[in-house]
Amino acid sequence: MVNDINLEDPESNLLIKFADDLTVNVPVKTAEVSAASEVRSIKRWASGNRMTLNISKTWEMAVRGRTTMPLPLQLDGIDRKNWLKLFGKASRDDPCCWDLQVDTLLSKAASRMYILRVCRSYDYTKENLNLLFETLILSLFHYGIEVWGSALPNEYLQRIDKLLRRAYRFGYTLKEYKISQLVEEKDKALFAKNLNDPDHVNRKKTFFYFTNDQNRTF
Repeated sequence: MVNDINLEDPESNLLIKFADDLTVNVPVKTAEVSAASEVRSIKRWASGNRMTLNISKTWEMAVRGRTTMPLPLQLDGIDRKNWLKLFGKASRDDPCCWDLQVDTLLSKAASRMYILRVCRSYDYTKENLNLLFETLILSLFHYGIEVWGSALPNEYLQRIDKLLRRAYRFGYTLKEYKISQLVEEKDKALFAKNLNDPDHVNRKKTFFYFTNDQNRTF
């Protein structure tokens, strides 16, 4: 497929392409929203390239915080959802609510803890159990943590830390992990990577990097 699909309004909107998936982010600043024109543009592009859009798997989500601005009209023929899963990360229309993301991670992690319990019963060494824990469970929290990690309030952090403490208490890990430390390590690594990229927008701006009293990075 030729990678020539473009936005109608590239100055304001953002188009993200991954394999055969498209995500369009459109800011809502006034009552006039360009989302509908972007959808029409994508449909024209698909028709011109003799491709069929799967509208049944096309959704919209209006992300809003504490704004009192009314929601834009729903796009014609496209269902509006209050949550979407993008690249394995569950996002909601409320940017402060991460219940679904945390619940999903904890459910997967708890089910995989059973594997460690079975391996421990077969006298796996602590080093091997730790390797399994990092591979099967810790990797769940590492994935995409730069996106959702710093957005988590204490109630979410405490739930994740409770699982990590239980893993340490059962002897599945060689040390006790804390989710706030994982977030900070990943954020610092991403920040350093961006600063070392000569084409990254961060090279043209000045940023202050800090942590709060819970050692969480913003």
